[in-house]
Amino acid sequence: MTQIAILTTDPRLDDMLRSSGLKSSRIEAAELAAYARAAEAPQVVVVDVRGRDQLPAGLAAFRRQHPGAGMVLVVSTLDPRLMLEGMRAGVNECIPEPVAAKTLEDAVRRVLTNAPPQPAGQVFAFVGAKGGVGATTLAVNTAAALGRNAQGQVLLMDLHVGYGDAAVLLGAEPRFSIIDAMENIHRVDESFFAGIVEKTDAGVHLLASSPRSVHGALDGRRARTLFETAAQTYKMTVLDVPRSAALTLEALDVATAIVVVTSQEIAALRHAAAIAETLRHRFGAARVKVVINRFHRDSVIAHADIERAVGAPVKHLIPSDYRSAVAALNAGRPVVLDSPGRLCAAFQAFAKDLAGVVKERAEREPGMLGRLAWRRA
Repeated sequence: MTQIAILTTDPRLDDMLRSSGLKSSRIEAAELAAYARAAEAPQVVVVDVRGRDQLPAGLAAFRRQHPGAGMVLVVSTLDPRLMLEGMRAGVNECIPEPVAAKTLEDAVRRVLTNAPPQPAGQVFAFVGAKGGVGATTLAVNTAAALGRNAQGQVLLMDLHVGYGDAAVLLGAEPRFSIIDAMENIHRVDESFFAGIVEKTDAGVHLLASSPRSVHGALDGRRARTLFETAAQTYKMTVLDVPRSAALTLEALDVATAIVVVTSQEIAALRHAAAIAETLRHRFGAARVKVVINRFHRDSVIAHADIERAVGAPVKHLIPSDYRSAVAALNAGRPVVLDSPGRLCAAFQAFAKDLAGVVKERAEREPGMLGRLAWRRA
């Protein structure tokens, strides 16, 4: 289903939205009339009435059939008569000429924000406090643990723009990468995912990091569009997120839970405390979790010290098991698949708790029940 339908003869409007990462397509007046009779419709309809003195005949009928859909009107001037007609038809936003790309994008995003939430799967984002704390290892093993009972229904995205390690840990040689998805964001849908992801032996679908060096960070708005589409396609999506402020602040609104991964090092704990505080302020404390990786019980920095440093309880302590971790890395097979022991059990318990806590919270909050719905890829 098209996310945004544009009734216009001006191809520039479609280009403006597609360049911002929004999924849109142009329609004819007959298609608007067909939507007015159909059970499903786009989330937003942009109607271009420049050079016309009245609204399309099917607009009011569309609104009656789809009261939750948004409508944006593009006009030559703010004509009071036409604006009143638009208000009666249920138009949400009105944009006069000259039409700037940012103005159009902002209007559509406001309407999308206020639209009823679409059924979506769960999205878990993993952010390392600093390099070398094992955030990718935790993300990969969490995805593999979740995928054991839901093969083909879990997607792992390695969001490092170059030389990420998720493919190595899964023993995969992907044909495409996250960069290919970003460059074709206007095409991203269920069928696109089916052609671009790598189906791994772990039962997890992988959208890998690029094997080549790429300058700069991922575009936050395009990343958000990618995550939203993934949540519509997969039961669970796991994100291995680089420490990019732009990506964190612009794209992680769709995340069900955000996991900050740290270790028992002073530098890592300092970064973890700062990152966790920023994320809690933006997304709320309930969605942010801190996990200690490579935990040593006899370390000088104790569990209680860590909780004081990060300003929150830390439930999951992933034990240090260098031998098992290196063996799994060299084999290209996650620990959780066939390495019984404390490390495997810890990964499995964390994955189960991460998904289970979200389900329990959703059952307490009726408005979030839709987030547990999903469509298989």
